[in-house]
Amino acid sequence: MIRTFLAAVLILAAGLGGAAPLSGAAERAVLSPDQSAAVRRAVRYLNGMTTLKARFIQVSSNGTYAEGRMIIQRPGRLRFDYDPPHPVLIIANGLSLLFYDRDLKQASFLPLWETPLWFLIRKEVTLSEDVVVTGVEQAFGTLRITLEDREMADAGSVTLVFSDRPLDLKKWEIVDAQGIMTQVSLVNPHYGMEVDQEAFDYSDLEIETGLRRPEDK
Repeated sequence: MIRTFLAAVLILAAGLGGAAPLSGAAERAVLSPDQSAAVRRAVRYLNGMTTLKARFIQVSSNGTYAEGRMIIQRPGRLRFDYDPPHPVLIIANGLSLLFYDRDLKQASFLPLWETPLWFLIRKEVTLSEDVVVTGVEQAFGTLRITLEDREMADAGSVTLVFSDRPLDLKKWEIVDAQGIMTQVSLVNPHYGMEVDQEAFDYSDLEIETGLRRPEDK
């Protein structure tokens, strides 16, 4: 299930830093003035997002399906709780990212800045450094922006899907290196709400196997 999460929910940067072979830089799309303006609006929107609470529905073209709850607090914090039967819990506390299997009591830790999650929850979202805009579509009140890793064009892509005017993030669509598409849709999202900071505390989890906690190193 951790692998499923990595392939499907590593928010807004699927494939970045992935295992696909290096095959050259992604090519930035040549955007019209209207498309460039739309990208700038999307970046302002993401940078203006402080907190997000929502249900999510995750559907993949390989037939997998999952639901759960998410909390995001920028910068640096998030929590994903998958509904049963999936036992996975993911928490970022501002410094590290925890992948936890409730059934196996198994944990893995990564520095937050070494994960694709860093794209969304870092202090400033930017689409001009490690991420390339390869496509922008505007039609029927929807804005779609497709992103790829600057140096690993074959690693996959992610498309952010917004409703437009007013701009509102609705879902992201991930295509991994194997061509599997996963859609993660937000259900009843709430923005700017106060978040209980205990949601990002994993100190009370029972961990029997896995990598050591960062603070134990």
